[in-house]
Amino acid sequence: MFSRFKYTEYPKSIRKQMIERDKKNPEKGRKKKRSAAKIVLAVLLCLFVLLILLFCFLMLRSRRNIHPNEALNLNTDSIGVDDDTAPVVYDNGRIVEYKGERYEFNENIVSVALLGVDKENLGLDYGVVGTGGQADTIALALYDTSTGNIKVAVIPRDTMAEINTYDTAGGFLDIKEGQICLSYAYGDGRESSCENTIRSINRLMLGVPVDYYLAMDLDGIPALNDAVGGVTLTCLETYGRFTEGETVTLMGEDADAYVRDRDMSKLDSDSSRRARQKQYMESFIDKALSQIKKNFTLVTKLYNQAMNYTVTDISLDKVTYLASTAISKDVGVRDYVTVPGEYVQGEKLAEYHVDRTALFEMILSLYYTKL
Repeated sequence: MFSRFKYTEYPKSIRKQMIERDKKNPEKGRKKKRSAAKIVLAVLLCLFVLLILLFCFLMLRSRRNIHPNEALNLNTDSIGVDDDTAPVVYDNGRIVEYKGERYEFNENIVSVALLGVDKENLGLDYGVVGTGGQADTIALALYDTSTGNIKVAVIPRDTMAEINTYDTAGGFLDIKEGQICLSYAYGDGRESSCENTIRSINRLMLGVPVDYYLAMDLDGIPALNDAVGGVTLTCLETYGRFTEGETVTLMGEDADAYVRDRDMSKLDSDSSRRARQKQYMESFIDKALSQIKKNFTLVTKLYNQAMNYTVTDISLDKVTYLASTAISKDVGVRDYVTVPGEYVQGEKLAEYHVDRTALFEMILSLYYTKL
């Protein structure tokens, strides 16, 4: 799913500049790419830190201000056309009737687009638009402020979506279909790249709003791990420096190794690695919550650590006031889902084609409540 860096994955208009850049600076062109697993973990760690902070902020705001980018405009064209089950949409999607059921959009949900960028430092190389990297990991964190429940919807990087394209000077060219990971490349590698990716996500997700964004580079794992005093867990398997059944406190690069490394000689090595990632995330959340309850200033520390590796439109002033009720809330990730579809071999690269009807039904389950 995660392909290696290729000039051909970038817009034609910038390939020549990138090739010339790397000829002048060969070491930059040869920098080792981070693994997909590390990108995923970095995003998930930052997800937890961000959502704890965001919850504290939202608890003290009026409900009408929860959605800064509120613009629900559900687009159900082509859904159910073939079998006469087309949904009926009212008030731009706030009420939906589908297959004999009636649904209402959950106004308590706050959505955050989480982007794992395949670069060590966010931004452009040599000021060239298009060199800001790709969004190798894309996920939507859906946070229900009334319950504390978090659901994560993963969007495969190769998902085919409508993308706004721009020239190297930033001038708009056209809207084209392409892998959604490329939407990030058409921007400054920071804010405008995030905004362009959100634009593509919004179209893909049939018009449901995205309230905030957070993009993270790949160097934040050890720092966030150590900011909570390390993570203690019982090793699930024996490999490398770890022994099954042994209780360890992961510090620094050990945390990265525990969730990233795998035994390539084993057929099921990726599934066992995913189990370790899930275990680590749960342990990290427990440790962070326990530390925050003891010392609220850790929230600011975690925020500052995360901001060294991220760009987001959620500023520190939004989380200055902390409420004890936020920490006592049963905040937790309740579900992980993937946008439904299938991989096909494109003309040059793998393409993930979304099943729009299944996607619509997933959106109903994530964003709506049955009346």
